[in-house]
Amino acid sequence: MLLQIRSAEFRYSDVTIFKNVNLDVNEGNSIGLVGANGAGKSTLLGCIVDELQLFEGNITRKNGLTVGYLKQNCDFVSSNTLFDEMMSVFAYQTQLVEQIREIAEQMASCDFDSIEYKVLADKYHRLTVEADVTEAYQCEVKVKTVLNGMGMTEFSNRVVSTLSGGEKTKAALCKLLLQRPELMILDEPTNHLDYKTLDWLETFLSDKKSTLLVVSHDRYFLDKLCDTIWDVQHQSVTAYNGNYTKYKLLKAERQENERRAYERQQREIAKLTDYIQRNKVRASTADMAKSRENALNKMERFDAPKSDERPPRFKFGYSSEPSEFPLTIQRLTLGYDGKQLLNDGELQIRRGQKVALLGLNGVGKSTLIRRIASQNPQDYGKIVFGKNVRMGYYDQENINLQANLRVIDQLWFDNTRMSQTEVRNLLAQVTLGADDVYKQVGDLSGGERAKLGIAMIMAKDCNLLLLDEPTNHLDLPSREALEEALKSYTGTLLYVSHDRYFVNSVSNVIAELNDCKLTVYEGNYDDFLNRKNTPSEPVKPVAKPAQSTYRNAKQRADETNRAKKIKELEKRITELEMEVEQLNGQMALPEIAADYSKLSQVMERLKQANAELEQTLSEWENLA
Repeated sequence: MLLQIRSAEFRYSDVTIFKNVNLDVNEGNSIGLVGANGAGKSTLLGCIVDELQLFEGNITRKNGLTVGYLKQNCDFVSSNTLFDEMMSVFAYQTQLVEQIREIAEQMASCDFDSIEYKVLADKYHRLTVEADVTEAYQCEVKVKTVLNGMGMTEFSNRVVSTLSGGEKTKAALCKLLLQRPELMILDEPTNHLDYKTLDWLETFLSDKKSTLLVVSHDRYFLDKLCDTIWDVQHQSVTAYNGNYTKYKLLKAERQENERRAYERQQREIAKLTDYIQRNKVRASTADMAKSRENALNKMERFDAPKSDERPPRFKFGYSSEPSEFPLTIQRLTLGYDGKQLLNDGELQIRRGQKVALLGLNGVGKSTLIRRIASQNPQDYGKIVFGKNVRMGYYDQENINLQANLRVIDQLWFDNTRMSQTEVRNLLAQVTLGADDVYKQVGDLSGGERAKLGIAMIMAKDCNLLLLDEPTNHLDLPSREALEEALKSYTGTLLYVSHDRYFVNSVSNVIAELNDCKLTVYEGNYDDFLNRKNTPSEPVKPVAKPAQSTYRNAKQRADETNRAKKIKELEKRITELEMEVEQLNGQMALPEIAADYSKLSQVMERLKQANAELEQTLSEWENLA
């Protein structure tokens, strides 16, 4: 037993965060701490590491227990270079190696048969044995391994204090991994790590050299590492044996059992109460009624089951289908500040596909999504949208939100066709209630801004969604709600996400951006990993049957007619596109808009032109 929590209670003023908490941490446990944002997860960790004091109860630790604690967005301050700071973990081993070197030099200058040499030789032997036991000669290798695995090698010679906030947090995690305390407490260690770094971190932590207590929204991480889940909810903490997926099943089963037990007891109470009321006034049955009344008073009452907090209800829909390929990227090159991100990239997305864009941090995933969403004229012919595509774009920085606007105004100004009631209902749907609608956007939390940004897409008629890190800042219930909404969405999706569980559940195509190339894999994240981790066998050339180059007169005539027909269709497509553009322009003219008869004629012709254009395009695609 490393740590024991008994009857723990914590509150701020008159607000109780948790009470009557009883938990155990045993050696070798890997515990995941989950719960909605604000439920008290970080508060519980603060109590465990003595940064906060319990109001009631106690926490007992094993004598001499070493604890390492990584906070979210920690400010890691050091004037050392990153490499030197990591090596400071092994100060004792470094000193040991230096002592061995000094003794070796002294032995070299002594007479082999002297007493001094024998004393030095004995000390040299003891120190070398200790160096082997403490792996003193492996310190640099360990540091380089961890820095490389965490993607921090390029910062080795940078002073720690000059790193960015995210880089400092990763540096602090690297140091903690090298220290290997008995109990390692990590608060959101997976934030902003790419899939390769996460895979390395999971492998590193799975060796059980440290007992692990981790807060994470990464369900894939919790599934792979954890053998216990602590669920923080309704001012209590409940422990479940198993990983995250097992916890979801056990929790649902427990809630159902509690509901049934409560309803069964309520029926029993109603039955006893009815009997007592009917029989306590009759002399022949008064004693029996009194006995049952005593039993009723002594009955230990079950509390009414508390339901989980209502998650957001995300839903995306559209009224018209796009063409077969809503988005095509052809020979697109991307880069900035002399750094190339994509070289002649190719990607074609079929209608209804859900494509996850994966890659290491900094390879250009967000840049590519942003470039597609910008619909820049300079990309004409390189980024091609299919006919009738209506696009919705979610930016991870929420740059389309204006900090000085009220929440209700932000959504309303962007969708003026909606009534105030419809706007309020949509905000309530994403759990931005009456207390939130008049807040300024700049005062919202990260999770609230994310929900507002998603609501703005929900309000539109989008058959193509481009989402850049939509799960950032969302708690687990909100992520699961978004996941279900996107699984139900029948439109086309291209998105970036670090949440591998989310990617695995939603995607049916993976596009990996690596070495300035886009590589497409069919299937979800697990399929992608299997393909990546399975060495491919060399493809054997397939012998093709010999084909005759001879063409008879009929074949030549058919090809000539086909080419002629394609040219005629292309000419007609151009004419129809021009006519559609002219008709749209006529509808905006005041003299047309004010005359219902003329407007009706223009609208009828526009409908006919669009129908003919659709049919002509379909015929051209079949021939071409």
